[in-house]
Amino acid sequence: MRKHIQNTLLFIISLGFVLTSQFEEQRVFQQNQNDLTPLSSSLSLTNGITLNFEIQGTDIVFMIESTKPQGWIGLGFGATMTNTDMAIFFANMNGQPAVQDAYSTNTVRPPFDTQQDWTLLGSSITSNSFQMKAKRALNTGDTNNDIILQQGQTYNFCIAWSSSQTFGYHDSYYSYSITLTNSQGNKQASEISVGVPKDTLNIHKIWLFYAWGIGADIAIFFGRYLKAWKHHTLVHSILFFIINISTIILEALVINGNDYKLKNVDNLDKNVKNHFIIGCVIMALIILQHVGGILLKFGIEGTNKHVNTMKKFHLVSGIIIYLLAKTNLLIGTDINNITQANYTYSQGVIISVISIVCLFLCELFSRLYNYKSLKQIHNSRNSYLTQQSSFENLEHQELMRMLNDEKREISQIKAALPNLKWVIYNQGVYDISNFVHPGGQFIINEIIGKEIGRYMIGAFPLEGYNFKPHNHSFAAIKLLKENKIGSLKYEESNMLQVVNQENEPQKPAQKLKVQFYNLFKMVKRIQLCENIYKFDFQANDLQVKNILHGVDWIGRHYMIKTQDSSKSRLYTQLNCMTEENINFRQQLINYTQNYIEKKNTDNIEIRNVSQFSQSLPFIIKKYNFSGALSKKIHEKNTSIDYQIYGPLGNGLGFSELTKNQEICILCGGTGILPFLDLFDFLLKKQIQQTVPDRAKELDPFNISYDQYFQDCKFTVYAAFYQIDDFIGREWIVYLNQLSKLSNNNLFRFVLKLSKGTIPEGIEKLKQNNFQELILSEIKSDSYDKIFICGPPIMYNKAMESLEQNKVEKNKIFVV
Repeated sequence: MRKHIQNTLLFIISLGFVLTSQFEEQRVFQQNQNDLTPLSSSLSLTNGITLNFEIQGTDIVFMIESTKPQGWIGLGFGATMTNTDMAIFFANMNGQPAVQDAYSTNTVRPPFDTQQDWTLLGSSITSNSFQMKAKRALNTGDTNNDIILQQGQTYNFCIAWSSSQTFGYHDSYYSYSITLTNSQGNKQASEISVGVPKDTLNIHKIWLFYAWGIGADIAIFFGRYLKAWKHHTLVHSILFFIINISTIILEALVINGNDYKLKNVDNLDKNVKNHFIIGCVIMALIILQHVGGILLKFGIEGTNKHVNTMKKFHLVSGIIIYLLAKTNLLIGTDINNITQANYTYSQGVIISVISIVCLFLCELFSRLYNYKSLKQIHNSRNSYLTQQSSFENLEHQELMRMLNDEKREISQIKAALPNLKWVIYNQGVYDISNFVHPGGQFIINEIIGKEIGRYMIGAFPLEGYNFKPHNHSFAAIKLLKENKIGSLKYEESNMLQVVNQENEPQKPAQKLKVQFYNLFKMVKRIQLCENIYKFDFQANDLQVKNILHGVDWIGRHYMIKTQDSSKSRLYTQLNCMTEENINFRQQLINYTQNYIEKKNTDNIEIRNVSQFSQSLPFIIKKYNFSGALSKKIHEKNTSIDYQIYGPLGNGLGFSELTKNQEICILCGGTGILPFLDLFDFLLKKQIQQTVPDRAKELDPFNISYDQYFQDCKFTVYAAFYQIDDFIGREWIVYLNQLSKLSNNNLFRFVLKLSKGTIPEGIEKLKQNNFQELILSEIKSDSYDKIFICGPPIMYNKAMESLEQNKVEKNKIFVV
C-alpha cells in the first residue's frame, strides 16, 4: 500500500513536470506573484501610454501603462517594423494576460519567436486601464531575433497598440528615443521622425482620394463632353496635369519615406504591397502619358502623320491609369494607418461607382444628344449650315467671288489666297484657319479647299492615311457653323427646279428656292449588272433639268437617307442618266456613226431633248453588310420616303478656265460614276468636232461645248472585275473610238479586267495594278491633275505610289 502511494506521488510529480514543460513550449510566461512595483525611470508617450523601465542586474524590466483600455500593446527595439526585436503585451491571450517575444521583418504581423525570452511579472487589466510588467535578459543569447541591450546606451524604439483583442493591424504607432539609465524619474519622451510624416500621409490620402475619386472624372468630362467649347482641351490638360503631378510628388514622398520597408517587398502586407506596386505602375504610366501628351500636342499642332497612333496610346494609357487609380483608391481605403483621414472601403466603392456611373450617363446623353441633333439637322428643310455668315473680311469676300462669280478652279483659289484655310461642306464654305484638329493639324492642311461631306458623315477616311472613317459629332458641325463664310450659288447649274401647282416650270421672276432637302419616292429601278441598279426618284414639287450650262456642276453629289434611319451616304449626280439624256445621247451616236460611215443622215432625226425630266437618277451598288444604306435602298424600294439633300459640293472643280491641261483619271468599279457626266460632256464635244458642219443642230440648247476644256487631254485608267461592271461602256468606248479617229488626243481610255475580254479598240492596261502603273508611267510632271476614285485600298495604294514618285499633292484629287 505504501509503495502504491509512493508510485502515485511519483506519477503526479512527473505529470507536473510534463505539464510545466508543455506550458513552456507554448512560450507564454507568467508569474504567480502580481509584481507591479514602480520602476526608477519613466517615459510619458502618447495616447495616455507610459513606458517604465529599470535595469536590474543582467535583466531589464519594463512596465507599460495606459489610461485607456487596450487589447494589446507592442514594444519594438527599433524605429520601425523592419528587422525589429519586439515584445507584445496581451491583455487577454487564451483567457489571461501574457507577453510574447516576436521579431518583425516588415510591415506585416510579426511571428512569435521559437525561443521566448520574456517573463510576465504582473498585470492589471480593467475596462478603463491597462498595466503590464515583464522582464528579459539584456543579452538573451538569441542572436537571430533579440537585440543586445546595454546600460547607458541610447536606442530608438517604437510603440503600437490596438483596442482589439485580435492580434492584427494596430490603431496607431509612434517612434521614440530611449536611454537605458536607471533613476531618470518621469520624463516626456521625444518623438522621432521615422518614415513618412503624418501630415504628408494625411495629404496623400485626402488629396488622392478626391483627385482620383472625383477630379479625374471631371477632367474627362471636360475633355470628352465639352468639345464644342474651344478651351475644353486646355482645361482637360490643366486638371490632369495638376492631378498627375501631385500624384507623382505624393507617391514619391511616401515611397521615399518608406524606403526601409521596400528592401523586402515580399514581406509587406498584401494590401500594402499591391498598393505600392500599382502606385509605381501609375507613376511610370503618368510620366509616359505626359511625354506622349506633349508629343501629341506638338503632333496635333504640327504636321506629324502619326498623330492617330499617338492618340490611341494616349487614350489607352489614360484608361489604364484611370482604372488602376480607381483600384488603388479602394485598396488605399482598406489599409489601416496612422493618418487621421480614415476613409472606409465602402466609401471608396461608393465614390468610384458614382463617378463611373456619372461618366456612363454623360456618354449615353452625349450619344443621344448627338443623334437627336444630327437628326434635327437632317430633318430641317433649310440647311443648318446654309445660314449666312455673321462676319466677313476681305479674304472671305474674295474667296466667295472666286467661287461663285469667276468659277475659278480650287488650285487657282488656293494660290491666290495662300493664308486662308477653308473647306466646302454641303452647300456652305467655312473658314477653318483657327481650327486645331484633334487628329493632327496636318489634317487641316490636307483638306483646304476640299468638299468634306464624305469625311463628316463617316463614309470615308482621309485619303492616304491609315485612318478609319469617323462620323463627326454635332459639336463638330456646330463649330463649322460658327465659322461660316458663305454659300455656294448653284442657280442655273442646280439640277433641281421647283414647279408650280400646274406642274409647269417656274418663270425666272417666280422661281422659288430649292429646299436643302426634299422628300422623294422611288419610282423605278433598272438592273445594270449584278448588285448595281439605276434608281429613279421623284418629288411632287420638283423637276429635274436635263440641260445644264457650263461645267462647274460636273461631279456634284447628293446625300440620301431614309426617314427611319440616321445613316446617310453620298451619291453622285448623274445628269447624263436621265431617260431623256440617254435617248438624246443615243441619237447623237447614231447620227455621228452614219456621218462617219458616209451614210444618209437625213432620215435620222435629232429631236430636241425635253428641258425637264420627272425623275432624279442615281446608280447605287448594293453592299450586303448589316446596316448598309445601299442594302435598304435595294430592298425597300418604293415602300418608304427618301430624304435627298442637295446638290452638294463643288463637283470636280472644272470651269471655263480649265484649259490646256493634261488630266489623268484613275477609277475602279463604281468609282467611274463621278466621271460619267464628264465623259458625256466630252462625247458631245467630240461629236461636234467630228461633225463640224452640223454643230449647231447637234447642240440644240447652245451649250457651246468647244469653249470648254480647250486643248485639254484626258487619260482614263479604269479597272473592273468584269465587263458588265463597266457602267456606260457603250458610249465611253465610242468616245474613245472617235478621239482616236479624229486624232485630237482629247480622250484616251485604258482598261483592266480581272475576268473577261477587253472590248475591241480599247487599250489594255499593261501593268498588274495602278500601283505599278503609277510607278512606271506617272511622274511628277506627267499630268496637271490626277483624279482618283475607287475603293479605299485602291486610292491609298495610288496615293502612296504618287507620293513615291514625288507628284505634288495639289495635283491630286480624291473624289
